[in-house]
Amino acid sequence: MEQKIKIAAKLYQCRDTAKKFWGSEYEAKLKTYKNIIEAHQKKFNLEVLPSVLEICSFESVRDNGMATIVFMAAAVEMIEPALVICF
Repeated sequence: MEQKIKIAAKLYQCRDTAKKFWGSEYEAKLKTYKNIIEAHQKKFNLEVLPSVLEICSFESVRDNGMATIVFMAAAVEMIEPALVICF
């Protein structure tokens, strides 16, 4: 259980980093990454997390830290979309 909690924390940290980096452009930037994950899921019949972990193991992504962060952020949004809270 502890392992799963640590992984979840890392995923949320990636999402928060991407949000801070792109600000108001965050949603638009994620669209491409979500599309890639969805295509990979369909092709290999995988759930979101196994799919994104496989994508992040590809050399072209693995060697690009920002790509890894954004793929993980996209996975979080696909699994648990962010809630918009208005004050």
